Amino acid sequence: MFRPSVEKLIEVMKAKGHKVYDTPGMDWNLNIVGIRASDPEPGTFNDTLTVFQRFQGSWEISYYPITTDPSVYYLRHPVNSSGAAILKEGQYKGAYKLDIHNRGLDSGHLALCQRLKPVTVYRDSNRDEKLNLIERKTQTGMFNINIHRTSEDYIQRQRFSAGCQVFADQRQFADFIRICQAGEKAFGNKFTYTLLHERDF
Repeated sequence: MFRPSVEKLIEVMKAKGHKVYDTPGMDWNLNIVGIRASDPEPGTFNDTLTVFQRFQGSWEISYYPITTDPSVYYLRHPVNSSGAAILKEGQYKGAYKLDIHNRGLDSGHLALCQRLKPVTVYRDSNRDEKLNLIERKTQTGMFNINIHRTSEDYIQRQRFSAGCQVFADQRQFADFIRICQAGEKAFGNKFTYTLLHERDF
């Protein structure tokens, strides 16, 4: 798992023109940042999610292995006729809130859900097991590109992500949600998600 320092994360985010939440105020919040691996492997959890915030003058950061890619089943069988969704790198300000992922299903659970603003995805339509990030094949909208957990059963069947940002380890996910719940109490139920690429570093 790629583990850049807080200082390097901030340097890269600022170079890209992304907001870093640092100064207390009306829009103060957590910095939730995904980093797509330079060697994408759909079906694995080789990407990174970081959460960092300044607490009493010092930065606190957590790192988690996740996947930012659709799993193999959904690359072959996309839920959208335009192709499998692959979140495009960028910053999605105020797009997420704590809500129930898969509401009404047995797998429903509290997660960080894309409920508030649009995001942009690539549409991979050739139904193979490789990611195709083609600029002319993007869509922007409300696609429920959530940040959630999965289970061993879904991992075995390669059905754990149709384009979401997904944790394999439920204990690590619980820790992430605990941080978000504390953030909700402090800043309100609105979160920004930033997706970078390992090559940015």
